[in-house]
Amino acid sequence: MAQDVNIPGDELLEAQSMLGFVHDFIDIGHNTFDFDAAFGPELSRGAAQNFENKWNDGKQQLQKQVESVKDAIGSILDAFTKTDQDAAQNLDEGQGGQ
Repeated sequence: MAQDVNIPGDELLEAQSMLGFVHDFIDIGHNTFDFDAAFGPELSRGAAQNFENKWNDGKQQLQKQVESVKDAIGSILDAFTKTDQDAAQNLDEGQGGQ
């Protein structure tokens, strides 16, 4: 009846780390990307610049959401670590009483 509970701690830590990377590099800055070289001056002044303007509007919201998911993963890891420590402590106390 009882089934093993497997918490993928390493995978959650890796996901948290990668979200930190994504968060830090969402905004590479307009000055680091040369639209003219990549798309030509005609396109960069039109569609590419329009995209950049819209991206600027959304990236702050995306950064907040990524940070929220990263924090949630941290909370999950903290909760399972505490639960594991509490269970181990209870087992140790139970063995000492016998």
